[in-house]
Amino acid sequence: MIQPTIVEEIQTDHTVLVRYPNPKAEKSKASRSFWNVKERTFPVENPENLFLLKGDMVEILVDQKGSIKAAFMIFMVPLLGFLLFYGLGSLFLQSEGLLFLSGVIGLCAGMGVNVLVRKFKGPGTLPVIQKKMTPEGMKEFMKCHDACKSCKGCG
Repeated sequence: MIQPTIVEEIQTDHTVLVRYPNPKAEKSKASRSFWNVKERTFPVENPENLFLLKGDMVEILVDQKGSIKAAFMIFMVPLLGFLLFYGLGSLFLQSEGLLFLSGVIGLCAGMGVNVLVRKFKGPGTLPVIQKKMTPEGMKEFMKCHDACKSCKGCG
């Protein structure tokens, strides 16, 4: 999956910190500053050593399988832990409060499994910069960006 991003910081070890562009952030600048909302940055690899400056727009390649696995680990493993502990608790416990408590313990155990898996497997592979976007490509992306699925920026 190829995503457009904006360069925020260039690091020395072939990595770059980028953020997703948010055209609607300009419209809600006052409320974003009130709530102190900051754009999240994340690292990406720059294996071709493209010459980049802060504010440049680049296209990155995000591994789809890795994204699906990460979403499963974050959302489904704790849910399965809740259901498993709640189900096992129903065999031994009669109180609804204790059943709920056992389910919450299973939810926490599922989150703990996520932490352990990330600790032993590592953070995974970083997205890779594919190319620096041209000014025409940047204008095309910023023009719509309303999820119309027909232009390059949305679809």
